[in-house]
Amino acid sequence: MTKLHNSFSKLFTISVVSVALFLGIASTPTKASETIDKIKSDGVITVGTEAHYPPLEFIEDGKIVGYGKDILDHVVADLGVNLNQLELPWQGILPGILAKKFDLVATSVSITAERASKFAFTMPIAEYQSMMIKRDGDDSLSQFSDLNGKIVGVELGSVFVEQLEEVNKQLNAAGGEGAEVKAFTNTDDMRLALANGQLDVATIPSIALGILQKQRPGVFAYFINVGKVKLFAWVTHPDSTDLRDQVSRSILKLRDSGEMAKLQMKWFGFEMDIPSEGYLPEGAL
Repeated sequence: MTKLHNSFSKLFTISVVSVALFLGIASTPTKASETIDKIKSDGVITVGTEAHYPPLEFIEDGKIVGYGKDILDHVVADLGVNLNQLELPWQGILPGILAKKFDLVATSVSITAERASKFAFTMPIAEYQSMMIKRDGDDSLSQFSDLNGKIVGVELGSVFVEQLEEVNKQLNAAGGEGAEVKAFTNTDDMRLALANGQLDVATIPSIALGILQKQRPGVFAYFINVGKVKLFAWVTHPDSTDLRDQVSRSILKLRDSGEMAKLQMKWFGFEMDIPSEGYLPEGAL
């Protein structure tokens, strides 16, 4: 059976402006046609980001950087406004956009049927497959069945939680005891726990392994991929489809101009085929 333990290895440091937004009263409901008008009138777009997912978005020298940030800079330039980017814990990102604490979620959100029925997804920015990594040199992990009895780390609220439930079903069906699942509030803590030997395996998007190995040579190694190829996108409030559509137009322009491919080579070392249609499940907003 899966054992799920919450692990809070450190306190989040959130900017004063972030705290004020979360403690403040939710904004007055805005019609879809008015969202961009309000942003342009204010001269600023407020964006929520969880910057713990290199190379998509992460902190370097005190600033948010990464593939997603480079795309966001183009989007904001197209809008002709200033950027107020809030670095927030993942657990507050999706509830925050529903409460209109910010205008846009510019962090890597996997497109799922459940989420697509609640949030307005932009055009995808990247594709990935779920990957399990281990400590470099750990010869006890070489095939799927080796997960039995191991401790696997996962970020709370991520798609990896459900995927690990399916992994344990498969292990149990084959007569195994399954893996113990340990949950973390952010991926930085999870990767640190793996490096320190508190975990046997950690779950990450496949596109993240390269930069992790570059940042910490000889620490992390590939184990296996699980599940199907998925897409990352950004989201707006359901009432803000005009903003969603404008952001998608900017992303499409980046793709068609070849600039997105350059950014992918910069951050991932390879190019991706990013669809501009057919990426949302049935019933999506």
